[in-house]
Amino acid sequence: MHTLFYIWRNLKRNKLRSILTIMSVGFSLALMTVLNGYMAMQGVWGKEAEKKHRIVVMNNQGFSGMLPISYVDRIRSTEGIRAATPYAWYGGNFKEEQMPFAQFGCDPKAVFDVWDEFSIDPKELEEFQKTRNGCVVDRRLAEKRGWKIGTRIPLQGTFYRFNLDLVLCGTFDSPQNTDSLWFNWLYLDEGMREMNAPGTGNSGTIFARVTQSESMATVSQRIDERFASSDNPTRTQTEAAFAQMFTDMMGNVQAYIRNIGLAVVFSLSLVAGNAMAMSMRERTTEIAVLKAIGFSRRRVLVTILGEACSITLLGGMLGIALGCSCLELLHRLSSQIMPLSVFEMFGPWLAYLLATAAGIGLVSGIVPAVRAAQLSVIDGLRRVV
Repeated sequence: MHTLFYIWRNLKRNKLRSILTIMSVGFSLALMTVLNGYMAMQGVWGKEAEKKHRIVVMNNQGFSGMLPISYVDRIRSTEGIRAATPYAWYGGNFKEEQMPFAQFGCDPKAVFDVWDEFSIDPKELEEFQKTRNGCVVDRRLAEKRGWKIGTRIPLQGTFYRFNLDLVLCGTFDSPQNTDSLWFNWLYLDEGMREMNAPGTGNSGTIFARVTQSESMATVSQRIDERFASSDNPTRTQTEAAFAQMFTDMMGNVQAYIRNIGLAVVFSLSLVAGNAMAMSMRERTTEIAVLKAIGFSRRRVLVTILGEACSITLLGGMLGIALGCSCLELLHRLSSQIMPLSVFEMFGPWLAYLLATAAGIGLVSGIVPAVRAAQLSVIDGLRRVV
């Protein structure tokens, strides 16, 4: 207890230096928290997607390739498929906002069978199915925008030349905030045909739900083999693999984050080590006096290391709190980028960051602590004289 009190007193000895060191550690670990939080989100999202037994069919050339709408019925008739729907990304602007939320063209009669964990009022779903320019949105998106049933939602096309004039028919509830709007794919395709615009009849991607998780690989292979000799061969993968594909597009993100983390830890160790070295140099006489009155080498070592670890742990807790706040803010502002709340991503990665902060304290404090423990009383007092 006396040792803890002494550590706390030393932390307050030079408040400005302690605060600056804590802040340098905190803001650097805040960056690591955001980066690691993004990777944790990908992992949680992938694990959740694996439970839903969904597969994604796309052209084997990627998003640039054509996927005819006729494939939807052929996929529905494939053994092992429970439901399927086209899922075309529209990417339109809403008033003066550029792509403020996700917009997808789908089959109103099948989309809630593919995403059966989503819920919607049966009357609203019926209205959506019979209204050609109808749409439904995530309830949280409707509440954020103040939209009510019957609200007109105009979207200006960016990838597509046809603008949409949608009517809100209902809202759906989902486990996570999807920040998305679903409209009838036929409404978009008919508009494109009237304009003789290129890209008509393209379903974009096709999402399907299989009957059993064990058959996902078999069903995916069966679909790809069915279209292998067609003009538009397919590439079928699980929803988790589809989500991971976007991360892979940015390169080896995990390696980047690991390298950035190593650089941050190294630089923070130098900063904290310099602060501890300055502190020990100023307290040489005090340490000599403590040893003269009975402090053992072990107690001096523990005291100095405890002080270093306390500073970096305080900075680590500050950084983790700031980083988690940024992740939660990003989730609230743009669920397209961060679909999960930070509360849904709590896991070992947070303990890893806290352990990193403690490790920085040990590394930065070990040399000053050993030197202080080995300092003789005579040498320590002589430096003052």
